[in-house]
Amino acid sequence: MVNTLARSRRRRARRRFLLACLMLAAILLAIAHFLPRSSAQSMTEPPMPLAYAYIPSPNCDDRPPNAVISCIVLHATVVPTVEETIQHFLNPGSKVSAHFIVGKNGRVVQMVPVERRAWHAGASVLDGVSHVNDYSVGIEMVNRNDGKDPYPPEQLMAVAGIIRYLRSRYTIPDSRIVSHALIALPPGRKSDPIGFDFGKICALARKGAPALPTPPIDQDLNLGAGD
Repeated sequence: MVNTLARSRRRRARRRFLLACLMLAAILLAIAHFLPRSSAQSMTEPPMPLAYAYIPSPNCDDRPPNAVISCIVLHATVVPTVEETIQHFLNPGSKVSAHFIVGKNGRVVQMVPVERRAWHAGASVLDGVSHVNDYSVGIEMVNRNDGKDPYPPEQLMAVAGIIRYLRSRYTIPDSRIVSHALIALPPGRKSDPIGFDFGKICALARKGAPALPTPPIDQDLNLGAGD
C-alpha cells in the first residue's frame, strides 16, 4: 500500500512538472513574439518601413564592395499594368528587375531590397562611371512610354515619396535623378521615360510631405494571371 501511494505521488509530481514546463515554454514563446528582432534578422528583410507589397525577384545580386547608392534611375514599363511588370521581373529568364514598381494609382510594389543590386540599367554610364546598376536604385513607373500616356498625380506622389525616403539614407542630388535614356549605352538604346517631367518630380520630392505617403495597398493583386 505504501509503495502504491508513493508511485501515485511520483506520477502526480511528474505530471505537475511537465505541465509547468509546457506553461513556461508557452510564456517564453509569447515573450519572444513581442521582443524586437535581432539585427541579423532585420538585415534579411526589405528596408521599406511601410506595408507595401514585397514580392522578391530572383533577378538581383549583391552590390560590389564599397558601392555607395548615389543615383535614382526612372523607367517606364511599356507594359500597361503592375501585374504584367511583376510577372516579367519574377521570370529568371528575363534577367531584369527593378527595386520598385509604381502603378498609376500610386500602388507601390518592392521587388529588390535597396541594399541589393537590381538589374534595371543594363549597359550604362553616368558622369563617366559605368555599371550604373552598382550604385543606383531603379524605379519602374507603369506607362506605355509612347509620349501620350500620362503620369497621374497619384503616381508622381508615390515616386516622390520613394525619393524622399531614399534621400533620408543616401546623398542623391536632383542631378542624379535620371532617365534610363540618359544613361543607356550605346546612346539611343533606350528612350524611357518619354515625356516625363523631371523638374516636377524633383520639386515634389523637395516638399516637406512625409516620406512614402500610403497609396492603395495591393489587395487586388492577382499574380496568377496578367491583364
